Amino acid sequence: MDVIASHFLAGAILSWALPIALLVAIGVYWTVLVRRRSGGGA
Repeated sequence: MDVIASHFLAGAILSWALPIALLVAIGVYWTVLVRRRSGGGA
């Protein structure tokens, strides 16, 4: 039972951690892109 519980816990953590990590990565990329454009244009 412990093995099943640990796999379920890992799946539950990944199910919310991966989308959040993806949103953070996109946000960082967008911020860097906007700063480069505004810095280069100024």
